[in-house]
Amino acid sequence: MAIESITNLKRRKEDRTRTQSSKPFYEFINNLSDSLLFEILYRLPWLSVLRCKSVSKRWNSLISNPYFVKSFIHHRRQQFGMHYLEPSFTLLLQYTYDHKNILPIPSDNSDFFISRGSNGGIDFLNFLPSIVERVKQQYSFRIEASFNDLLLVYCFPNYYICNPLTKTWFTLPLLPYPMGRETIVMIGFICEPYSCEDKDDRDPCVTTRYKVVRICSPIQRNQIEMEIFSSETGEWCSSVVSSPRRLSYSNYKTIDVGVVACNTMLHWVDVDEKDNMIKGFVGFDPFNDAQQCCYIDPPTDLLRDEFISLGVFQGRLRIYQRPWLPMKACNFYVWELEDYINAGTWCLKHKVYFKDMISDYPGLVKIAKEFHPPVDLLAFHPNDGELVFLQFRNYVVLCNMRTGVLKFAGQLQDMGKILLGNSNNFVTVQAKSAFVLRQPLFPTQLFPKPIPKPIPPPLWSRPYRRFSYEV
Repeated sequence: MAIESITNLKRRKEDRTRTQSSKPFYEFINNLSDSLLFEILYRLPWLSVLRCKSVSKRWNSLISNPYFVKSFIHHRRQQFGMHYLEPSFTLLLQYTYDHKNILPIPSDNSDFFISRGSNGGIDFLNFLPSIVERVKQQYSFRIEASFNDLLLVYCFPNYYICNPLTKTWFTLPLLPYPMGRETIVMIGFICEPYSCEDKDDRDPCVTTRYKVVRICSPIQRNQIEMEIFSSETGEWCSSVVSSPRRLSYSNYKTIDVGVVACNTMLHWVDVDEKDNMIKGFVGFDPFNDAQQCCYIDPPTDLLRDEFISLGVFQGRLRIYQRPWLPMKACNFYVWELEDYINAGTWCLKHKVYFKDMISDYPGLVKIAKEFHPPVDLLAFHPNDGELVFLQFRNYVVLCNMRTGVLKFAGQLQDMGKILLGNSNNFVTVQAKSAFVLRQPLFPTQLFPKPIPKPIPPPLWSRPYRRFSYEV
């Protein structure tokens, strides 16, 4: 019988000790109550939390629960106080003639696209099933809309709702048999995201609902035919929605303005098809009043024969208008809708003169002081009501509407060639659509299926704070 060496005995003892010590630790973690594990997880950074979802089915279920989202947001706001960190965002610009070329312009505090080395294209959407292959095969592709940190993407024949931050998505079912007539269709996308704004945070559960609305040209003067997808049913349904006013048939100006989501409502412009004069704005709430639209009159001082753009700043609808007539093209205007509940009152927030603009970039000032400045709205800054993203020819510019200061934010390109710098080329590259992709305190979770059942509320939400955890 061989005598085992002292070294081998020590090694076996260490292995046995290591095995015995690791097993109780695993069992300790596994035996933690949901409430205690809940308290631990929501103190982690959001990226670490998402990675923890792959630990086990139990952890995934816990983190996917709406209660967890609310607790996470509550903890972050307590940690940073009322002036918590300014949410980061990325401005996505989609070219007119090349929808497959998406230019990202991140905010200063965002590293989402920078960390991924994205300078354009659709690589940031390569997690969508077969998206790259379909695009290479020249399938129709475009971003249709954005809401918070979600995108509505179309790639023939499917619509996708996706979150590029978490690389999660779900595919909408194929549309029902198309309508039996030629019609103009606009697309709206809106959701009721999680919220921590309720008084005293007493709402016991936070849910997320999504609606995708295909809006057709009015079939009658006071009726609009729609196709609506609901995340609650997971199906498309056809609906005929009535209007309190006679509506005009959609034309190019209506399509150009598009559909804007604000305060659980979708908005678009109503334009007279005979004289192209702006009549007003249509609002549709697919969550609370899916049978009838509302109608909002335009500002009294709006130039109704000119083009406009619609946008949103922190839940308030805005109008941007820059006249095209040479004698009026020296400035632009911004109105904001106030008293939203009582049909709304428009307030002129800014009147900005191009001649007063200043910048460290002489080229921007030169463009601003042209006889007819080639300037278009891209998007309102989501965090600062005085800032707006504008397109100066092929420049993307951040304009302070109060001070007139212009800052360079990016540059549009055409097939990899920058058009600026060629004094003989006055053709600009138009961004068909600009989408603000926000990065909230916690990413929006996609629930194509019913929301998980509530778990016991976190300790901070109970009437009296306890000093011991229930098991």
